[in-house]
Amino acid sequence: MVKAAGPGRPPTSVDIARVAGTSQATVSRALNGGRVAAATRERILAISRELGYTPNAAARSMVTSRTGLVGVVVSDLTNPFYPEFLEEIAACLGARRQHMLLQNAAGGGDREAVELLLQQRVDGIVFTAAVEGSEAVADLVARRFPVVLANRVVDAGCDSVEGDHPAGAAAVVDHLAGLGHRHIAVLAGLPGASTSARRLAGIRDRLTSLALPAPDVVETGFDYDRAVRAATELLTGPQPPTAIVGLNDQVAFAALNAAAALGVAVPSRLSVAGFDDVRQASWPTLGLTTVRQPQVAMAARSVALLNERIDDPDLAPRHEVLPAELIVRSTTGPAAS
Repeated sequence: MVKAAGPGRPPTSVDIARVAGTSQATVSRALNGGRVAAATRERILAISRELGYTPNAAARSMVTSRTGLVGVVVSDLTNPFYPEFLEEIAACLGARRQHMLLQNAAGGGDREAVELLLQQRVDGIVFTAAVEGSEAVADLVARRFPVVLANRVVDAGCDSVEGDHPAGAAAVVDHLAGLGHRHIAVLAGLPGASTSARRLAGIRDRLTSLALPAPDVVETGFDYDRAVRAATELLTGPQPPTAIVGLNDQVAFAALNAAAALGVAVPSRLSVAGFDDVRQASWPTLGLTTVRQPQVAMAARSVALLNERIDDPDLAPRHEVLPAELIVRSTTGPAAS
């Protein structure tokens, strides 16, 4: 068994270098992902484990100018999509030995969230809920600070990753139209959010291409209570829709609960569909038809793009669109006559 010099003190990279018979610089490269021969890296990693070596984050940041911390800005943790998405982002960062610092920008406080993250010397920031016109994002891009938009797109010239919202919207419309639905209502989301705008535009475009009537659209701000009220008004109006599409699953759940409170049977009298495919959507008591967001792939690509941006700030902005998938469950059926 190898032993580090100096009883009672934690092992250092100098101890690893002494045991491995290499320079301290080689040990540093091996431990921090630099260029080292594979056999040498494995030997150094094995020795570091045997010695019980724990990297000194402060010292490493002085050498590499990096802290290993990545900021993530979110604005609506009441939406079950985001806790699930954050789990995936955290896992991707962990695989790279990076750590997530989360800031909630609820109420539009993204500038304050960014300032707090910058005070912690994060290496980059992932925005999961930026809206068009975000000054915080524009300022970061102007400063050439590494930033990636995940599940969002804004006109700020930065990297972004999103699901294929138009394709998902078209799939929902095709599904409902194939079931005979002609009067479709949409519970729209947050003004300025690209997810809401692109999904709504996709629904409208597909209905137009099928020569079907334009949808009834009600803004909800992606707020559950507002969505319940909106769905209730739609279903008690003079011409209630035969189908309601929520532009995320949370507002689709609101439509289901409004229908239940009014005694409107789903799906025999009303079909309901959503977007995101959060975990609750697959619960047997809900069984929501929805467009599945590629959460795992979005998280992985967001983290990858951010690290590429950290390594090379001069890269041209990248925009990646990942496939979405319609998941048909029990909340949609043939249109009532």
